[in-house]
Amino acid sequence: MRVSAIAAAAVLAGCAGNAATKEDLATLKAQMEALQREESAKLRTELTGIDQKYVAVQQIEMKVARQLEELGKLQKQIEELSGKVDARAEQAAASALKVLEFEERLLADRLANLRLMIEELKKK
Repeated sequence: MRVSAIAAAAVLAGCAGNAATKEDLATLKAQMEALQREESAKLRTELTGIDQKYVAVQQIEMKVARQLEELGKLQKQIEELSGKVDARAEQAAASALKVLEFEERLLADRLANLRLMIEELKKK
């Protein structure tokens, strides 16, 4: 923006009938070069900032990817453990059922024996 203003001023000065001297042209050139260096420095600074942000985003992306991978592994482990827990719970329930059935048979046998004893005592 400033470069075009300086260039326009130089053109107008030349068109207005004032002859531009070598010193004027050298000054104008020096001003334009300084302005170019200043703008280049600003752009470099902006690019450095953008590069730093890009690197930060890449690091975050890698961290998130690692965490997602770890979560996937943990999910598989949880599924495996869940299956094992289910199997053990089913086995425990089956064992408890067998124990209860056995106790029921024992109690049924005792009840039958007690009834027989009662019947025998009634007969005496």
